[in-house]
Amino acid sequence: MLELAPATIRTWEARYGQVVPERSAGGQRLYSREQVDRLRFVRDEVTGGRRPGEAHRLLAERMAVDGFVGRSTPLRVLLAESRFGATEMIRRLLGGEGFEIVLATDAATASQKCDEFEPDLVVIDTADAAFAPLSSRLRDAGTKVLPVELLEQPLALLDRGRPVRD
Repeated sequence: MLELAPATIRTWEARYGQVVPERSAGGQRLYSREQVDRLRFVRDEVTGGRRPGEAHRLLAERMAVDGFVGRSTPLRVLLAESRFGATEMIRRLLGGEGFEIVLATDAATASQKCDEFEPDLVVIDTADAAFAPLSSRLRDAGTKVLPVELLEQPLALLDRGRPVRD
């Protein structure tokens, strides 16, 4: 999501201790949206020419002043997928906090909404060939494109984990 190597994030965690995620029962790191925004801030500062230590110091200073520094606007997400009901399920999974979400159930609408909405991230149905030209155009333009299948897997796991009621 941030296009950072996991080893880089782990090094920053160990060295600077400002973004320390919770752990799952299996030891996997679980980052909150706020923590992802903090990592994004550091990444942007490093990309802009600061050394990681300087970027983390700046993050610490800003956190001390306002508690958190991150995006001033919500992450804009376009959900482009044609299977009935999946987009709404994914919208519920993402929630509304920190995200501005637009739905498109066909390629023409998705293309139009991309031009109007200018999303930061597009979750797209890669199994539907109609979305392939849009997906290529977005990737060529530098927009992050995530296959919808990656979000459907957690939904399926959630459904399997729910108790069956008679």
